[in-house]
Amino acid sequence: MSDFCIYLKVEPYLKHFLETSFGNPVQVMRDSPESRIIRQFITKTPEGEMPDLGIDSNLQVEIPYYKEADPRVYNYMGEKAKVALVDSFDHLLKACMMKELGSLENYRRGEISKQIYAWMEKHGIPEECWYTISQKYYRLRKKYREKEVSL
Repeated sequence: MSDFCIYLKVEPYLKHFLETSFGNPVQVMRDSPESRIIRQFITKTPEGEMPDLGIDSNLQVEIPYYKEADPRVYNYMGEKAKVALVDSFDHLLKACMMKELGSLENYRRGEISKQIYAWMEKHGIPEECWYTISQKYYRLRKKYREKEVSL
C-alpha cells in the first residue's frame, strides 16, 4: 500500500462501481490489466511539471508498490495513459454486467429492468444512473444477438 494516487475523471456510475468493488481509494489487484497499465505507464514527474493534485477528478486510484517502480519516485501518469486506465475500468464494468445480467436473462422471470436495478444496488451504483447502465446493457446485448452469441 502506498500514499500516492492517480487522479481520474470518470462517469459517476463507474466511480461508484469501482469504489464499491475496490475501495476508496481504488486498490487495483496485482497482475490485473489495470495494474499492468499503471506499471507500464507510471513515470517520474517530468521536470517543470506540477504533481497531479486531483483537481477536477472524482476518483483516486492508489499506485501499487512495484519493485522496479517505487511510488515515492514513480507517481506521474500522462493523460493518454489515464484514458487507457479508465477504458480498462469501463471494460471491467461491462464484463461484470454481461456476466451477471446476461446469465440471468436466460432464466429470468419478470422484467430485466428490475434486475438491472438490483445489479446496480449490488455494485453501489445510484438509481439516477439507471438509464445509462440500462442503455449500456441493451447495446451490448444487441451486439451479441446480432452475431448470434448466446449469453
